[in-house]
Amino acid sequence: MARSPNIRSKHLRFIREYAVDCNGAAAAVRAGYSPRSAKVTASRLLTNANVQRALQQIQQADMERLTLSREAVIGQLQDAIEFARIKQDPLAMILGLREMGRMMGYYGPAI
Repeated sequence: MARSPNIRSKHLRFIREYAVDCNGAAAAVRAGYSPRSAKVTASRLLTNANVQRALQQIQQADMERLTLSREAVIGQLQDAIEFARIKQDPLAMILGLREMGRMMGYYGPAI
């Protein structure tokens, strides 16, 4: 990711950390923000247009590098959910469905 002149270095650290696990509060702490205000800081940063653009660039680069498509990931999740159903593992089914819901945009960003 090329550094935009509009992104401060601490924001850039947050962006890189958020790209690891999409956990806003944890990314804020790892980027050096106060743990006491990490949720608020993450929420503020995730609504910043420059931060959103940078995160989209990282996600696009990852998809291209891994040759993953959204459809392929959703298909694999559906397979995993079906396997969990066959194994009668309701927790695994719920986790798979929750992840699919996240990918489909049913939930906001993790903060």
